[in-house]
Amino acid sequence: MFILLTAASVLADDVSPVVTTASGKVRGTVQYTNDLPDKPVYTFKGIPYAAPPVGDLRFRASQPAVPWEGIRDASQLGPFCPQDNTIFSIFPVQMEQTSFSEDCLTLNVETPTMERDAGLPVLIWIHGGALIIGAGWVMPHASLASHQDVVVVSINYRVGVHGFLSTGDAHAPGNFGFLDQVQAMVWVQENIRNFGGDPDRVTIFGQSAGAASVCYHVVSPLSKGLFQRAISQSGVCQTVEVNPKPLPRAVMLAEVLNCDTKHTASMVACLREKSSGELITGHQLVMQKLNFEEVPFPPVVDTTFLPSHPNDLFDQGHTNHVDYLLGVNNHEYGYAVPLGVIPNYGQGMTKDKSLSTLKRTLNRAYPSSYHDDMITAVSTVYFDPDIPDDPMAIQHQFTLAAGDQLFVAPTVSIANKYAASGGNVYLYENQYAPSRLSAARPDWVGCDHVDDLYVMPGVAFLDVRTSDGELMAFNSDDRRISLDMMAYWANFARTGNPSDRTGGPADSPTVPEWPQYTPDNPAYMKLDVTSSADVGLKTEKMKLWNDVIPKLVAASGKD
Repeated sequence: MFILLTAASVLADDVSPVVTTASGKVRGTVQYTNDLPDKPVYTFKGIPYAAPPVGDLRFRASQPAVPWEGIRDASQLGPFCPQDNTIFSIFPVQMEQTSFSEDCLTLNVETPTMERDAGLPVLIWIHGGALIIGAGWVMPHASLASHQDVVVVSINYRVGVHGFLSTGDAHAPGNFGFLDQVQAMVWVQENIRNFGGDPDRVTIFGQSAGAASVCYHVVSPLSKGLFQRAISQSGVCQTVEVNPKPLPRAVMLAEVLNCDTKHTASMVACLREKSSGELITGHQLVMQKLNFEEVPFPPVVDTTFLPSHPNDLFDQGHTNHVDYLLGVNNHEYGYAVPLGVIPNYGQGMTKDKSLSTLKRTLNRAYPSSYHDDMITAVSTVYFDPDIPDDPMAIQHQFTLAAGDQLFVAPTVSIANKYAASGGNVYLYENQYAPSRLSAARPDWVGCDHVDDLYVMPGVAFLDVRTSDGELMAFNSDDRRISLDMMAYWANFARTGNPSDRTGGPADSPTVPEWPQYTPDNPAYMKLDVTSSADVGLKTEKMKLWNDVIPKLVAASGKD
C-alpha cells in the first residue's frame, strides 16, 4: 500500500506540479523532449511577475504582482503584449495562443527538477522584435532545460508605444519595457529557488532586440546584482539606438490621436485615456510617417535606468561586472530583414542602387558632413571592381556591408570596450544555417538573422509545428550543432566559460575549446557542425566601421 501511495504521489506531481511563489501557488504541466522521454520538464506558463500596467499604471514603471488566493492555473500562456499582427508572419510557427492584452506581464518557467534547492543555473530569455513585436514563448526551451539541467525563464514585456513612449520628462520617462525586464529579474531573485534555480547564477540572454536589451542591462545601474552573466545573440545596445530627442515622436503620436500637445502632462493624460487598439493604430501611423525606416519609440537616456549613452558608460567602465558572451550570424542581412524593406530584393542590385541605399542608412546613423567620403570608403572595402556589372554579386556585397554596419561592427565594438575594461568576454560568429530554412531560400544566403532561434534552444528535439500545421523537420547536422550550442550556452551559465563542463550533466557533449576574447588576442569561435576558433573577426571591415567612419563623424564636428 505504501509503494502504491508513493507511486500515485509521484505520478500526481509529474502530471500537475504545484509550486509556491511570493504571490501565490501555481499549478503547471509536464513536457518531454523526443530523445529524453524519461526526463520530465516541469512547465509553468503565464505567471504574473508584475501588476497589469493599465489605467494610471500605463506609461509607468511596472509594479510587483498582485497576490492571489488558492492555486493559479499555469498551464496556458499569457496574452501577447499589445502589438500589431506582424508577429504571426515573422514567426511561422503554430502559436499556442493569439490574444493581445495590456495585462501581459507574465513569464514562463521550464525546469528539469521539482527539488526546491537544487541550485541549477538560471537563464532568462528576452525576446527580440525591434522592441516593437514579440513574445517570451514562441517556441519552448524544454530541450535546453532537459539536456543541460538548467532552469529557463521566458518573459513578456511591453513593446512599441506601450513600452517605450517617452516625453523626455517625468510624465513619461520611457524605457518601460526595460523596467518590465528588471521587474522580471527581481521576480526571479525572489522565487526561482522554489523551481530548483540558483538566484546567484542567473544569465540573461536574448536575440536581436532582446540581445540589445541584454546589453542595456549590462550598463544599467537598476540591473546591478540581478544577473551574473549575459549573452547577446545578433545585437547590442547600438542595434536599437538611443533617441536623444524623444519628445517630437511623442508629439507625432499625440497629433494623430487628436491629443493636445501644448503640455506633456495633459498630452500623456490624454494618451492614457485612449484604448490600447488606438495606441497601436497611432504607432502604425507614426511608422508610416517615418517611412518604416526607424523604430518609432526606441530607448532613451532617462537618468534612472539609463544614466547616459551606453557608449559613454562602456568607455568609462561604468558597467555591471558580469561575464559577457556575444556574437553574430555570418549573414545577418542576408534574407529575412532586407526581404521586408527592399523592393524586389533577391533579384540583384545595381551598384548605384546599393550605394544609395547604404547612403540613406549612413545619413540616419552618422550625423556628419562627410557622407560621400564614407560611401567611398565603404565601396572600396566591400565592392569588387572586377565584377562591376554582376547584379547578384553586387547585391551580396551590399548585404555584407549592411549586416556589418547594423550588427557585426557594433558587436565587435562592445566586445572591445568591455574586454578593455577588464570584462570576461567570449565572441562568436555563427556559420550554421538550419536545414529547414536553407532549403526554402536561395543558396547564396548564409546564416541569416534569427537562424539561431531554430538551433540554440534545441527545437530539433521537439514536436514544433509550422503555422500550416506541419511538423518542423530537422536533420542530423541540425541536432548535432544544437547539442553543442546548448552545451556552450549552459556551460557559460554555469561557470562563465562556454567550454567548461564542470557541474554539467554527464552526457553533455565535450565541445571544442572556446578562447577568451581580449584586446591583445581578439579570438572568436566559428560555430558550425564542427566549431573552431579563429582570431580577428573581419578585421579590415571592422576598422572601417569602428575607426575610419567614427573619425569622419568627429571631423565634421557633429555629435
